[in-house]
Amino acid sequence: MAESEEEISVLIERVVKDITNAFKKNPDIDEIGLIPCPEARCNRSPIVLVENKLGIESWCIKFLLPYVHNKLLQYKLRKKWLEQDVLTDVTRTLLLLNPDFATAWNVRKELVLSGTIEPIQDLYLAKLALTKFPKSPETWIHRRWVLQKLTQEASLPCLVNKGSTGVELSEKLQQIVQEEMKVCTEAAGRYPSNYNAWSHRIWVLQHIAKCNVKVLLDELSSTENWVSMHISDHSGFHYRQFLLKSLLAARSLPNNALTTLSLLHSEQICSLPKGEKDFQERQKTDMSHLCVKELALCTDLIETYTGHEALWCHR
Repeated sequence: MAESEEEISVLIERVVKDITNAFKKNPDIDEIGLIPCPEARCNRSPIVLVENKLGIESWCIKFLLPYVHNKLLQYKLRKKWLEQDVLTDVTRTLLLLNPDFATAWNVRKELVLSGTIEPIQDLYLAKLALTKFPKSPETWIHRRWVLQKLTQEASLPCLVNKGSTGVELSEKLQQIVQEEMKVCTEAAGRYPSNYNAWSHRIWVLQHIAKCNVKVLLDELSSTENWVSMHISDHSGFHYRQFLLKSLLAARSLPNNALTTLSLLHSEQICSLPKGEKDFQERQKTDMSHLCVKELALCTDLIETYTGHEALWCHR
């Protein structure tokens, strides 16, 4: 192991380059983690890439984190100039190790605004950071900033008119919403009662999906299995309460969105055999039906898993 400060600096610079090269070699890395390793072994790099998983041996963290942290602070204090590509590498390394360092995210914002990096790259970086730090508030905050920038672009229409069926999200916006739902679900599964993840999910529905009724109904359906497998997670049930309240609020809209969607469901089943045209399909958007269905879910879970406070609170 190198002992002098200069040798350590050279070693850590090499580690930062190894991390950069790992992303160049495999742009589909989907998870990061620490590998327990108290001491360096031979001259092998502490960066391990296996399939789409990136591991960092723990021994180098005590050198790597202070190094990139100080380098960024020197840049911010204008004591040292860093080229854009070096700044990109330093902030990425720092945020993968400590995503709650707001200054690093602010530098990334500057890089996005200058066109040095694409907004989608920061969504990817934030997603990776959340695999190790799923509750990181600064990461969720930055993710929302990037999403706002993406949706404000002139080339991204939020809604498209579907004639008699009302208004739906554009295809591009649907992809963004679906990706955010996926990221939130993974983060919620990694950390119990992950308030930050569920709050972000609500924010996406309010500001990106604009509480679109079809999206709300899809979310109510897709999260049923999740809460059934996480019966003590208050945040998941709170999210379903938000969905039901939002659907209830939609009933009071001038052009009742729920009624419009009911017509859409009716049209979709017109081509089905007569025996399958049951009125249960049209009932999907009826609030009383949704509430009764939610109570039935609670009853089933309470009978199966007794003594869980979250179930009773939700009921």
